[in-house]
Amino acid sequence: MTNPLRGGRGRPLHPVLVHFPVALYPASLLFDWLSYLTDDGTPYVKGAYALIVAALVVSVAVAITGFADFLTIENGSRTWRLAFTHLTVMLVTTGLFVASALLRRRDLDVTSTPFGLLALDAFAVALLAFGAVLGHDLVFRHGQRVEAEPPAPGGQEQQAPGLGSDLSRP
Repeated sequence: MTNPLRGGRGRPLHPVLVHFPVALYPASLLFDWLSYLTDDGTPYVKGAYALIVAALVVSVAVAITGFADFLTIENGSRTWRLAFTHLTVMLVTTGLFVASALLRRRDLDVTSTPFGLLALDAFAVALLAFGAVLGHDLVFRHGQRVEAEPPAPGGQEQQAPGLGSDLSRP
Protein backbone atom coordinates (compact mmCIF):
# COMPACT_ATOMS: atom_id res chain seq x y z
CA MET A 1 0.00 0.00 0.00
CA THR A 2 1.27 3.47 -0.88
CA ASN A 3 1.98 5.84 2.00
CA PRO A 4 0.11 9.11 1.28
CA LEU A 5 2.78 11.06 3.21
CA ARG A 6 5.32 10.02 0.59
CA GLY A 7 3.20 11.13 -2.38
CA GLY A 8 2.25 9.13 -5.40
CA ARG A 9 4.48 7.15 -7.73
CA GLY A 10 6.95 9.58 -9.23
CA ARG A 11 5.39 12.47 -7.30
CA PRO A 12 7.13 12.73 -3.91
CA LEU A 13 5.70 15.36 -1.54
CA HIS A 14 8.79 16.25 0.50
CA PRO A 15 10.82 17.78 -2.38
CA VAL A 16 7.82 19.87 -3.41
CA LEU A 17 7.19 21.28 0.08
CA VAL A 18 10.80 22.13 0.97
CA HIS A 19 10.83 25.04 -1.46
CA PHE A 20 8.60 27.11 0.80
CA PRO A 21 10.75 27.22 3.96
CA VAL A 22 13.92 27.34 1.86
CA ALA A 23 12.58 30.56 0.32
CA LEU A 24 10.74 32.06 3.30
CA TYR A 25 13.53 31.84 5.90
CA PRO A 26 16.11 33.73 3.79
CA ALA A 27 13.40 36.23 2.83
CA SER A 28 12.88 36.92 6.54
CA LEU A 29 16.62 37.59 6.86
CA LEU A 30 16.35 40.04 3.96
CA PHE A 31 13.48 41.82 5.76
CA ASP A 32 15.63 42.00 8.89
CA TRP A 33 18.42 43.60 6.88
CA LEU A 34 15.97 46.04 5.28
CA SER A 35 14.82 47.10 8.75
CA TYR A 36 18.28 48.63 9.24
CA LEU A 37 18.16 50.59 5.99
CA THR A 38 15.00 52.59 6.69
CA ASP A 39 14.16 55.24 9.26
CA ASP A 40 11.32 53.11 10.63
CA GLY A 41 11.88 49.45 9.87
CA THR A 42 8.91 48.29 11.95
CA PRO A 43 6.99 46.98 8.89
CA TYR A 44 10.05 44.93 7.92
CA VAL A 45 10.45 43.57 11.45
CA LYS A 46 6.80 42.49 11.43
CA GLY A 47 7.19 41.10 7.91
CA ALA A 48 10.22 39.05 8.94
CA TYR A 49 8.23 37.61 11.84
CA ALA A 50 5.31 36.75 9.54
CA LEU A 51 7.65 35.02 7.08
CA ILE A 52 9.24 32.96 9.84
CA VAL A 53 5.86 31.91 11.22
CA ALA A 54 4.63 30.93 7.73
CA ALA A 55 7.81 28.94 7.13
CA LEU A 56 7.44 27.18 10.49
CA VAL A 57 3.87 26.16 9.64
CA VAL A 58 4.99 24.65 6.33
CA SER A 59 8.04 23.10 8.03
CA VAL A 60 5.71 20.83 10.00
CA ALA A 61 4.45 19.26 6.77
CA VAL A 62 8.00 19.18 5.37
CA ALA A 63 9.27 17.34 8.44
CA ILE A 64 6.43 14.80 8.39
CA THR A 65 6.85 13.97 4.70
CA GLY A 66 10.64 13.91 5.02
CA PHE A 67 10.46 11.52 7.95
CA ALA A 68 8.11 9.26 5.97
CA ASP A 69 10.76 9.13 3.23
CA PHE A 70 13.54 8.59 5.80
CA LEU A 71 11.83 5.49 7.20
CA THR A 72 12.16 3.73 3.84
CA ILE A 73 15.96 4.02 3.69
CA GLU A 74 17.99 0.95 4.65
CA ASN A 75 19.18 1.44 8.23
CA GLY A 76 22.95 1.87 8.60
CA SER A 77 23.68 2.41 4.90
CA ARG A 78 25.68 5.36 3.60
CA THR A 79 22.46 6.87 2.31
CA TRP A 80 20.82 6.45 5.73
CA ARG A 81 23.73 8.23 7.45
CA LEU A 82 23.49 11.12 5.00
CA ALA A 83 19.70 11.27 5.45
CA PHE A 84 20.10 11.22 9.24
CA THR A 85 22.58 14.10 9.03
CA HIS A 86 20.18 16.01 6.76
CA LEU A 87 17.31 15.34 9.17
CA THR A 88 19.36 16.49 12.17
CA VAL A 89 20.61 19.67 10.48
CA MET A 90 17.11 20.61 9.37
CA LEU A 91 15.61 19.96 12.83
CA VAL A 92 18.30 22.15 14.45
CA THR A 93 17.62 24.84 11.83
CA THR A 94 13.90 24.70 12.55
CA GLY A 95 14.59 24.89 16.28
CA LEU A 96 16.67 28.04 15.74
CA PHE A 97 13.83 29.65 13.82
CA VAL A 98 11.34 28.63 16.53
CA ALA A 99 13.60 30.39 19.04
CA SER A 100 13.80 33.43 16.76
CA ALA A 101 10.02 33.58 16.42
CA LEU A 102 9.50 33.30 20.17
CA LEU A 103 12.06 36.02 20.89
CA ARG A 104 10.56 38.31 18.24
CA ARG A 105 7.01 37.86 19.39
CA ARG A 106 7.68 39.81 22.57
CA ASP A 107 8.68 43.02 20.79
CA LEU A 108 7.30 43.53 17.27
CA ASP A 109 7.23 47.33 17.48
CA VAL A 110 10.99 47.87 17.41
CA THR A 111 12.36 50.05 14.61
CA SER A 112 14.96 47.48 13.55
CA THR A 113 15.66 43.85 14.31
CA PRO A 114 18.04 43.46 17.26
CA PHE A 115 21.54 42.40 16.18
CA GLY A 116 21.35 39.18 18.20
CA LEU A 117 18.29 38.01 16.28
CA LEU A 118 19.89 39.04 13.00
CA ALA A 119 22.97 36.96 13.85
CA LEU A 120 20.82 34.01 14.97
CA ASP A 121 18.83 34.08 11.74
CA ALA A 122 21.95 34.46 9.58
CA PHE A 123 23.45 31.37 11.24
CA ALA A 124 20.16 29.48 10.83
CA VAL A 125 19.97 30.42 7.12
CA ALA A 126 23.56 29.20 6.62
CA LEU A 127 22.64 25.94 8.34
CA LEU A 128 19.52 25.74 6.17
CA ALA A 129 21.67 26.05 3.04
CA PHE A 130 23.96 23.26 4.28
CA GLY A 131 20.94 21.03 4.99
CA ALA A 132 19.53 21.77 1.54
CA VAL A 133 22.82 20.68 -0.04
CA LEU A 134 22.63 17.42 1.91
CA GLY A 135 19.05 16.92 0.65
CA HIS A 136 20.24 17.63 -2.89
CA ASP A 137 22.90 14.93 -2.49
CA LEU A 138 20.26 12.46 -1.30
CA VAL A 139 18.35 12.93 -4.53
CA PHE A 140 21.08 13.44 -7.10
CA ARG A 141 23.90 11.29 -5.71
CA HIS A 142 21.98 8.60 -3.88
CA GLY A 143 18.85 8.51 -6.06
CA GLN A 144 16.36 8.87 -3.22
CA ARG A 145 12.81 9.25 -4.55
CA VAL A 146 14.08 9.08 -8.12
CA GLU A 147 12.26 6.65 -10.37
CA ALA A 148 13.49 5.55 -13.77
CA GLU A 149 11.34 6.18 -16.80
CA PRO A 150 9.25 3.19 -17.83
CA PRO A 151 10.69 1.27 -20.79
CA ALA A 152 10.03 2.93 -24.13
CA PRO A 153 8.04 1.06 -26.74
CA GLY A 154 10.31 -1.43 -28.46
CA GLY A 155 12.09 -2.55 -25.29
CA GLN A 156 14.71 0.24 -25.14
CA GLU A 157 15.13 1.60 -21.60
CA GLN A 158 15.61 5.33 -21.25
CA GLN A 159 17.82 6.77 -18.55
CA ALA A 160 16.68 9.91 -16.82
CA PRO A 161 18.89 12.89 -17.71
CA GLY A 162 21.66 13.49 -15.20
CA LEU A 163 21.31 10.12 -13.51
CA GLY A 164 24.38 7.96 -13.87
CA SER A 165 25.59 4.64 -12.64
CA ASP A 166 26.49 6.05 -9.20
CA LEU A 167 22.86 5.41 -8.17
CA SER A 168 23.66 1.75 -7.74
CA ARG A 169 26.50 2.37 -5.30
CA PRO A 170 25.69 1.64 -1.65
